Amino acid sequence: MECKICQSKTTYVKTLKIRKEHDAEYYLCGNCGFLFINNPTWLSEAYQKPIADTDTGYVLRNVYLSRKTVILFRFLFDIKASFLDFAGGYGMLARLMRDYGLNFYTYDLHTPNLFMRGFEYKNQSIEAITCFECFEHFDSPITEIEKMLKISKNIFFSTLLLPKEIPGDNWEYYGLKHGQHISFYSLKTLSYIANKYKLNFYSDGANLHLFTEKKIQNWFFKLLLSMTKFQFDLIIRKVMKSKTVEDAFFLQKN
Repeated sequence: MECKICQSKTTYVKTLKIRKEHDAEYYLCGNCGFLFINNPTWLSEAYQKPIADTDTGYVLRNVYLSRKTVILFRFLFDIKASFLDFAGGYGMLARLMRDYGLNFYTYDLHTPNLFMRGFEYKNQSIEAITCFECFEHFDSPITEIEKMLKISKNIFFSTLLLPKEIPGDNWEYYGLKHGQHISFYSLKTLSYIANKYKLNFYSDGANLHLFTEKKIQNWFFKLLLSMTKFQFDLIIRKVMKSKTVEDAFFLQKN
């Protein structure tokens, strides 16, 4: 079996039962450390509900990630520029970012846009992209990453890193009940992708990562992410102008 990331030879790891009826074969790449499911035939069934019923952390996660994003983008990018939440789900993250004052748009082919109607991505010039809890859903990761890189070379994303030892069958991130998680990345995998596209790669070592053209120190990336502990995002938001009311007037006129 060929690796979906680096096309190297892979090794069969195990078979697990997905959605209580589908046999999922997991393969591990010895070169880049990528773990993936071969031929996930159940995806159309799994995405009948794009946001899984078991995803009870959806709202809390969006609030948490929005706070990290406003700090990171304030220090690394031009906050007067436009940004995109790629595979943005219901549009909650992008709506929060606009409420904070950043000019965010949203894009998602599979999920209804509930919170960002009127602010969909339509080939605007984009400074940086967010892509949260999506990489593990990609059946063809390189294809999806290249779509993003055509929009911006700066991608702030989340995906839980694969442990050094392959997790046991009860690892929650396999998502066996909903069947939407089919790709799992190690630090080595993400480093390979960054090198492939001549990008810098920074990670908190757990689940938050950045591909970027900018050169910083990884300790600085981690420091920015840690500032939410001191509610530094609240200070930033006080000096920014929220787009909440402005957006309402815009939608009334259009």
